[in-house]
Amino acid sequence: MRRHADDAGPGQEPRRPPHRREARRHDRGAVLTTAPGGRPLGELGVARLGEVLAARGPGPAAGSTAAVTVSLAAGLATKVAKAAADREAVEELDRLRAKALSLADDDVEAFAGFLEERRKPAGGPAAAEAIVQVPADVVTVAVRVAELAALLAEEGPDALTGDAVTAAFLAAAAAESAAMLVGTNIADAGELADPRVEHVEERAGHARTLAERLV
Repeated sequence: MRRHADDAGPGQEPRRPPHRREARRHDRGAVLTTAPGGRPLGELGVARLGEVLAARGPGPAAGSTAAVTVSLAAGLATKVAKAAADREAVEELDRLRAKALSLADDDVEAFAGFLEERRKPAGGPAAAEAIVQVPADVVTVAVRVAELAALLAEEGPDALTGDAVTAAFLAAAAAESAAMLVGTNIADAGELADPRVEHVEERAGHARTLAERLV
């Protein structure tokens, strides 16, 4: 498992942690939260969320951004589902949107756990697993949003086709981003081969294919 740059011994080249390439070590007593004050990312306004993402050091980053993007895609698709009076789709998309926002916070917590565990002599297999599982879950949610958005683009109101197509592309992009993070974090944890990488890449590719077929 890759250690933090500050953990490198004399004469050793510093290594960086998974998918937070500019992360820096906090003091041992520091605690990572989803946002200043511990507020869930879903409760922040767009401008404030952008500031939090732009902040230097550990905190919400690529994984959280992918998850928030999925939630936005789900919200946009829900608009179309409501116009189509598709109650089933509305209910499922509401659940997916909430799940995506939860995963945005989970990603921050997983990385915080990873930072804590790597300070221990034996490392932390469970913590390393969490930084892989969370983006894998983001892929799952994103693909389902893309599937629903693609269906709504074909069967929903013509006036909202653009909204459904946009939702599909947003979800596909988030799926591809999260799939990349799965592979990156597995590699940085020292695993040479893991079937989950191929699986999430295939699922993300499926989402991309659905979106591209709409244009």
